[in-house]
Amino acid sequence: MASSDYFSDVAKTDMMRVIVALTTEVYAMRDRQKTLENILIEGGTDLALLDEKIEAAAFDETRLAERDAFVSRVFAAMASPTMPDGLKT
Repeated sequence: MASSDYFSDVAKTDMMRVIVALTTEVYAMRDRQKTLENILIEGGTDLALLDEKIEAAAFDETRLAERDAFVSRVFAAMASPTMPDGLKT
């Protein structure tokens, strides 16, 4: 079974920049979500409502724009890849 090579010309450093950017975004969202949930619980909100069906972002222009901005931030490392050490001028 052959594996796919999606980024044959991307340096490991660039991939790590993407991973770090994604990790940072996910942690910030988790931290903010937990804080918001605690505020809601303290105010008497039933968090079970959060488990109800939510429309996909594709149907909401604002959420679609936010999603696209998030993806752009995470993959910004691909837009300006670093040069391997031996090729720097």
